[in-house]
Amino acid sequence: ERLESSYRLGLQTRELVIPSKDSNWQDMLRRMEKSDHDRNPATMNRLIYGDNLLAMAALLAGDDETPSLRGKIDLIYIDPPYDSKADYRTKVDLHGDDIEQLPTTIEQFAYTDMWQQGAFSYLKDMIPRYILMREMLSDQGTFYIHLDWRMVHYVRIVLDEIFGRESFVNEIIWCFSQGAKSKKMFGRKHNTILSYARNDEKRIFNAEDVRVEMKSGKTSFGGRIETDKDGRPYRLVYGTKNKDGETKYYKYYLDEGKIPEDYWTDINSLQSGVSERVNYATQKPEALLERIIQASSKYESIVADFYIGSGTTAAVAERLGRRWIATDLGKPACMITRKRLIDQNTKPFLYQHVGDYQVEMARSTMGRKFRVGDLSEIVLGLFG
Repeated sequence: ERLESSYRLGLQTRELVIPSKDSNWQDMLRRMEKSDHDRNPATMNRLIYGDNLLAMAALLAGDDETPSLRGKIDLIYIDPPYDSKADYRTKVDLHGDDIEQLPTTIEQFAYTDMWQQGAFSYLKDMIPRYILMREMLSDQGTFYIHLDWRMVHYVRIVLDEIFGRESFVNEIIWCFSQGAKSKKMFGRKHNTILSYARNDEKRIFNAEDVRVEMKSGKTSFGGRIETDKDGRPYRLVYGTKNKDGETKYYKYYLDEGKIPEDYWTDINSLQSGVSERVNYATQKPEALLERIIQASSKYESIVADFYIGSGTTAAVAERLGRRWIATDLGKPACMITRKRLIDQNTKPFLYQHVGDYQVEMARSTMGRKFRVGDLSEIVLGLFG
């Protein structure tokens, strides 16, 4: 309540972004006036620059043009910092006035992933954000958080408390092969994605939309290949014996595919040179987000990502016909996402800021009474 009243900063629209490959802007704008392009601020997709704690407070509170999003979002996916003790940088192309000139590439600071007091200060910063995300989930909504070995065990304990242990859905192990090899330990070649439901009985799960190929060759899935009377091949997998000594078995038809297990080995991390790379250090593959979005949202569901990074969630949500909200504290992340969506020729979307965000940040460093960091203290106090 305090976040939504005296400490609230409204969202200010700085730009209506109209991606278009049409070179004649006047004709394009006239066609937009006659088309069904959504220009209602309450339902347009939004890219928001600023602290996601403030952005979520504003989204929960709503305003004259946009109603509150409390209980309205069907899917939240976040890929937050991991406490990796690193500063991340991204590459930016600078184009000169000469159209023939090749762009100059510089490294631009993206974000820092360092926490002075380690796990304690990390969780102190993140807990209020998890609480507000839960408030935004619909009854059929699912929350996904993408982490690695550094913080996942701490975060799971926290999320069990916020969402309830009974709301836990999956611990997904995303395996990949790229990266440095170690001679001192088993190679760390996976991330963990935890998922929680707002209401497990009502949550969306589109099993038929995420089926994958059932391979006919030898696999870890086991079993032998047989053919039924109609000539359809299936994999016969034997289970355990029952109390009568009979062995249970299961038939999996190859042409039906299968619902993926909770270890994903078929989606690799992005390799250099692939077309979807946008030179953002922690970019995730579109195939990973496609599986999550297809599984846990419907056409025109609202999908939100409050650590947008390279913009993968928004790009995939747009392609799959979902509405999206994307926020990030880093200006490079917002600019890369904006360009990526324009290049994808998305529907028009709003580019917004959290209040006079840069002014607020500058004032906070000069010892004024209200600091952005105080919001974490307020929410922690409210929820104990």
